Amino acid sequence: MSGGPGGGPGGPGATSGAGGSGPGPSSSSGSQAGSGAGSHSGTGGEDTAGRPHDHCVDGYLPHPSDSDPNMKDGPADFYPPGNTDPNIVDTTVQPEVLQWMYDNSWQAAHVEWHAIRACNLPGGGGLSKVNICSFEQLVPQDQNCQTAGDGYQFLVFHRHMIQALKQLWPNHSEQFTGFTKFPTSAEDVPPQWRSAWRDWDSAALEAGRIGDEIDKPENLARFPDEGTLGFWLQCNVGQRLRSPANNMPWVGLHFALHAKWARPGNTAHGVNNTNVNIDNYMFWKLHGWIDNVWEKYRLAKGLLPTDEKLKHDLIAQCREMDTEIKIIKEDLTPDEVTNPNEPLPVETGFFHETVRPMFENTRNLCSGCHAESGANAGLTLGGHISSRKIVDALVNRPSKNGGQFKLVVPGDPDNSWLYLKASGRAETVGCQQTATAQCIPGVMPPSTGGPTATARELENLRQWILDGAEGPP
Repeated sequence: MSGGPGGGPGGPGATSGAGGSGPGPSSSSGSQAGSGAGSHSGTGGEDTAGRPHDHCVDGYLPHPSDSDPNMKDGPADFYPPGNTDPNIVDTTVQPEVLQWMYDNSWQAAHVEWHAIRACNLPGGGGLSKVNICSFEQLVPQDQNCQTAGDGYQFLVFHRHMIQALKQLWPNHSEQFTGFTKFPTSAEDVPPQWRSAWRDWDSAALEAGRIGDEIDKPENLARFPDEGTLGFWLQCNVGQRLRSPANNMPWVGLHFALHAKWARPGNTAHGVNNTNVNIDNYMFWKLHGWIDNVWEKYRLAKGLLPTDEKLKHDLIAQCREMDTEIKIIKEDLTPDEVTNPNEPLPVETGFFHETVRPMFENTRNLCSGCHAESGANAGLTLGGHISSRKIVDALVNRPSKNGGQFKLVVPGDPDNSWLYLKASGRAETVGCQQTATAQCIPGVMPPSTGGPTATARELENLRQWILDGAEGPP
C-alpha cells in the first residue's frame, strides 16, 4: 500500500477474512441523511442536470471493488510482523477500503480536521503535519470541546465519512455500521476481541444506557440541542459545557470506547493511533453507534434525515475535508486556499454573467483543472471563488505556460494567452520560452478536434477583453 503503514493493504500479516462481526446494521444509522442519499448511481460522471458529478452533493459512486466477488465482509485481521498470537490481533476494514483511504489521504485529512479545531487552544494544532493553523481562513470559530457548535460539527463530520464509505461500498456497508446497542458483554463484539473483554465501570455503563435510551423523555431533557448531545458524546473526562444549560451525565464515553479496543504492541492501525485510527474496524463500530444515538435523538425531536439544514451541513463538512485533502496532496500554501464554506459575494457584470459560465460548464470543464486551489499552471477559472478574484489574477498577469504572453491584456485579445489557448490559436503566434515561462501552445481544454468552446463563447471572451477586461462592478 503506497503510503500506508506496513507497506501494503492492511500491512504485513493482514488477512481479509469475514472473521465474524458485531451486531448487524441499525435502521437508525442515518446513512440516508444528507448529501447523496440514493443519488450515487449516476452514469458518465454527470447527474441528470448535466453538471459534473459532485460527490459532496450527489454522493460517491460505488467503488469497482464493491462488485468484486473476492472482496470480503467483516473485519480483516492484522498482526504485527512475525507475531501471530491471537491475543494481539487487531482488526481493520478490508484491504480495498484501506487502499482507497490511503490513495485519497483520508487518514491524514481526518487528523487535520481535528487539528484545525485546536488552533485557538493552548498547544493548538500540534497533531497537524501541514501546519494547518497557518490556514487562518479555514480555522472554525467553534474549537474542540469548547462549544455546542463543535459538538454538532463532530457529529456531522463523522456522519459524512460513514455515508461516503457506505456509498462507495453499498454491498459491504456492514464494515461502517455501528453497534446496534452499547456493547455490554463479549458477545456484542467481534470474536477477535472477546478474549480481551473487560466489564465497563459503572459510569461508562450508565452513559451507554443513556445513549441507547436517548429517545426517552428524561434523557432528551438532558440535551437541549444536537450540539450539546455531540459535546457529551465526543468530549473527554473533566470537560464541561457551560452553555446552553444542560443536565449532562458522565462525560468521556467517546474516549472510553476508543481505549476499549487498544492493542499494546500492535498499533500500526490502532484505534488509538491518531494518525491512522480510521483504518480500524472498531473505529467504525463505535462511531457508527454514536451516529445511531444522534439519529435516534433527531427522530425523537422531530428532525428528519431529509432536513435541508442537515443536507447543507453535511455538504459543508465534505467540502472542508476535500480542502484538507488538497492541502495535503498538493502541498498548498495558505495563499492558495479559500474557505469552501465561506459565502461568495453577489456579483454581476459581463464577465460574471456571460464569460465565466464558459469556464464552468460540462463541455469545456475548465474549472475542473483550474479551480480555486491547486490550479494547474496557477490559473484559476472557477470553483468556490469570486469572479473579482478570478479577474484580478488574470489581467496583466504573466502566464506560466505561454512564454512572453500575459494571460489577459485589456483591449488586446490577440496577445492574451487565455484567449489564444481557448481559441486554438496559441500554436500560431510565435510563443517563445522565457526564463520564467515555458511554451505549451496546445488548445485548452485538451482536444484533438480543436476548441471545445462554441463560437459564441469565444466571441464573448474576445469582446470582454476588447472592452477592457473589467471585473464585476
